[in-house]
Amino acid sequence: MYKDLRALLQLLLSLCSKDLVDFSSDSIETQGTNISQVVYFGLHIITPLISLDLLKYPKLCHDYFALLSHLLEVYPETVAQLNSEAFTHVLGTLDFGLHHQGVVAIWPGGCILVCIPSCDAEIIDMCLRSLKALASYHYKETGSGKTGLGLHAAGLKDSGGNLREGILSQFLRALLQLLLFEDYSPDLVSSAADALLPLILCEQGLYQRLGNELIERQANPTLRSRLANALQSLISANQLSSTLDRINYQRFRKNLSNFLIEVRGFLRTM
Repeated sequence: MYKDLRALLQLLLSLCSKDLVDFSSDSIETQGTNISQVVYFGLHIITPLISLDLLKYPKLCHDYFALLSHLLEVYPETVAQLNSEAFTHVLGTLDFGLHHQGVVAIWPGGCILVCIPSCDAEIIDMCLRSLKALASYHYKETGSGKTGLGLHAAGLKDSGGNLREGILSQFLRALLQLLLFEDYSPDLVSSAADALLPLILCEQGLYQRLGNELIERQANPTLRSRLANALQSLISANQLSSTLDRINYQRFRKNLSNFLIEVRGFLRTM
């Protein structure tokens, strides 16, 4: 089963990559539609087979997240069309990959070092690319009057009738938690910024609420003021706008780097 899954993952990835760079004389629109249908069918086959235990195998894990990131970048609507169960499963694996951390080592003298191997950092980077693609797809689609991720973003009721938070809200919480309180490679900050910007644009109300919660938890008035100013600067400094173009992504990368320098140190001592 392991070998069969890897073969299927690599086949689907090859199809996604081919459509991304293929400049043959065939009709690109027709070819893209055909490949999209094949990938959609393949995704329905592999989705229930990919368990969190299987993702502990490094090569299969890499192939799966490489496929997911390519798929969301090229055919985000394919994932959006999945039924609720399949969509939740795919996004559950994405959350697993986002926390694909390295090894904690205790050095002589009690110093704690978190070592994140390059392979783990690559998995997290691919998950961040997936989040960027998913959130930006929803933002652009809803901005043009379409449904985007629809109920997947709005949230669904659980078996008890309670409304669950939408998937973009969940990932905005998770990514802010990761950036502010967890250990990660500094090399991932740019990719994290590219994912965080469309998530904030999609969930601006939640961003404000999460920011207020952080501020209220800060007892020191000076630090409260610093945090409030930093949270505002993150979404407004450097003439940041509400577009998702290259220049705005670059501006937000700079804003996030400054934000983390300003607040991460004292927030982690709360």
